[in-house]
Amino acid sequence: MNIEPDDDQRMLFEAVDGLLARSYAPGFRGRAVSSDRGYSEEVWSALTEMGLTGLTIAEEFDGMGAGIAEVYVTMEALGKNAAVEPLLDGVYLPSWLIAGLDHGEAGAALLRRLAGGREIFAVAHAEPGRIWHAVPAVVATADAGGSVTLEGVKSPVPRADQAAVLLVTAVDADGRTGVYVVDGDAPGIVRIDGRGPDWTHASEVHFTGAPARQLGNAGDESVLALRGAYSRARLAVSAEAIGLAEAGLARVVAYLPNRRQFGVSLDTFQALDFRCADLYSEVELARSYALWATTVAAAGTVDPAAADDTFAYVGAMARTAAEEIIQLHGGIGMTFETDVAHHAARLTAIRESYGGVAAARRRALRSATLTAVPEALPG
Repeated sequence: MNIEPDDDQRMLFEAVDGLLARSYAPGFRGRAVSSDRGYSEEVWSALTEMGLTGLTIAEEFDGMGAGIAEVYVTMEALGKNAAVEPLLDGVYLPSWLIAGLDHGEAGAALLRRLAGGREIFAVAHAEPGRIWHAVPAVVATADAGGSVTLEGVKSPVPRADQAAVLLVTAVDADGRTGVYVVDGDAPGIVRIDGRGPDWTHASEVHFTGAPARQLGNAGDESVLALRGAYSRARLAVSAEAIGLAEAGLARVVAYLPNRRQFGVSLDTFQALDFRCADLYSEVELARSYALWATTVAAAGTVDPAAADDTFAYVGAMARTAAEEIIQLHGGIGMTFETDVAHHAARLTAIRESYGGVAAARRRALRSATLTAVPEALPG
């Protein structure tokens, strides 16, 4: 099985990397996350013009109809540049969820809005004080006329402050989990906006009689769609982590010859060279794992257990990479103004994405279909 990206995918990676590299000069990420939107409007417009907001959306809905392998190389390029533009949480994750649940005209209209790049959506699933895979505490209530309203709290909700639409998980009167569409400016919504550990925007969202529309059917259909969408998201964010770690290591290697202690440059200390070599091995092993899982997913359906295994493995690498690139830079690596601090912060945040590494590891261990070794797979 060949797990390397093909020529077209490599060209996509190079195009996205080249676009981002032209903007993400030293200090650019800090300015972007400090802005009102939390990312660069100019970079977002360029990504939209390239068609990346339609990458995961079928051609019939004005998208490109690409698969998870193309998402992988795109997200690795974003990671390499520590880019903060919300392609994954604002476009790809919502598009996977919509496509998995609503095959009618309403779903098509939502997908066309995402593909256009003028709006982003947010998926609101996490709840304060509750484990990721618990039945939602947010309640969807339908009146005699069929109108639905939501009551409860979601937190954290990435990018909710900029989202035109919220896709909210909630439980109905029969105890079934469903996904509901809520306009970002609908009545009955109160947001408390803040930031995550990587300085990207996230909010606590309170729903009090907020009008909503059900997406697809509640119950097993919604649960399966959520698992599939989040499994793809875990593979995608793993690719971002690999790009971040690789770029962070490159910055360390470039920095050590320029930092001096005891009258000599740090690259003359073998112990530090060995640490860089060890980190390189960690990154490449994680890359192989993620590429294998992505290749398997591209060849068929996404296996949630394989995605969890990959996310847990890459998450362990992300922690090591964050610690090493900070320590090898010394105190300056902790400052907001230093690019490696942003790499480390984003790597740390990725470990807690979508329920976190610990929850993914527990799910993988409980799965009836543990990940098979690559040699056991058909070619």
